[in-house]
Amino acid sequence: MLGAVIVPTFAQQFKEPEYTIRGAEVLGFDLDTDTATLAISLDPRARGELIITLPRNLIDARDGFDDIDFEIVVSGLNLFSYDEIVTSFDRTITIPFKRGHDEITITGTHVFSFAPTQTVRDTQPQTTEKRISDELTKDIPEGQAKLLIYSDTNWSGAYQSTTFDFTEISGRDDKSIIFGCESTFGRQGVFGAKIQKLSSDGYLTIVVIQNHQIIAQGSTQQQRGEILINGNCADAPGGIPGGGCLIATATYGSELAPQVQLLRELRDNSLLQTESGSAFMGMFNDVYYSFSPHIADLERENPVFKEMVKLAITPMISSLSILNYVDMDSEVEVLGYGISLILLNVGMYVGIPAIVIVGIRNRF
Repeated sequence: MLGAVIVPTFAQQFKEPEYTIRGAEVLGFDLDTDTATLAISLDPRARGELIITLPRNLIDARDGFDDIDFEIVVSGLNLFSYDEIVTSFDRTITIPFKRGHDEITITGTHVFSFAPTQTVRDTQPQTTEKRISDELTKDIPEGQAKLLIYSDTNWSGAYQSTTFDFTEISGRDDKSIIFGCESTFGRQGVFGAKIQKLSSDGYLTIVVIQNHQIIAQGSTQQQRGEILINGNCADAPGGIPGGGCLIATATYGSELAPQVQLLRELRDNSLLQTESGSAFMGMFNDVYYSFSPHIADLERENPVFKEMVKLAITPMISSLSILNYVDMDSEVEVLGYGISLILLNVGMYVGIPAIVIVGIRNRF
């Protein structure tokens, strides 16, 4: 690790990073400038995952101008592989955890601190809210979003998404920009924008809208104040962020259904934590997403077909629930349990029907 850049005057003054969590509650954050470590305390209830966006002006891991991996430890266990989305402004990482894991530490090479962003004062023109409301009524082409900049002074910055590269912008007063912001099957689209006032007076508000909804916003009246926002683009039609199980979601009616949650947790907390599991998921996704959107559409259009699919996949999903009661922390365990479950399902879907058919034929 390289030496940490320390700003002791504001060592503990920082805004908590944006995050979403499943299976636990975040109790608090602690930033240690001496070790360039962000510690996160958890109250875990089940297996789950923490998706946290780390602004580069809070904590970063770099070797010169190149990004390197954070060192992530979950209750004393090193996490060697994790999903990450990188932009010029931040790094969003997905950290799986299990029951009993009550602390996550993220160690980088540089730590910065900053005072909490001030809220917008009442002196900002009240017409801004009305203008945003008017923009929400307007149609934007599918797969695109709109960046709205409201200001009474000069500003400059940049924006980007997974659809296009880092783009610099500058101007004065209000401006609107339509940009590509789209998720595809198996990949969640993200965006980010960073705009700064170039004067000591005035106000600055930036908003990103898509599908008639605000998906990110920020405001400042600070002297040469800076706004950093980011978020997720709209989901692909019929899809789930990060590559969900389209067939299971259509079958059980919601991505929050217990059966869908089971499949997601098995993928994220077990299979993707090993090389063999990750390789299997890569091959599986290539095949699965070639036909699953069509099956999901048929389920939504035909209730009888939906019940037939439910009858067909319920035994398989029930067998997978066995993995909730075992630990799969090594390549050998993943391969062993994986092969056992494949043989079990072959027996259920092929062996049992074959025995029944042979029995009927022998009787007649």
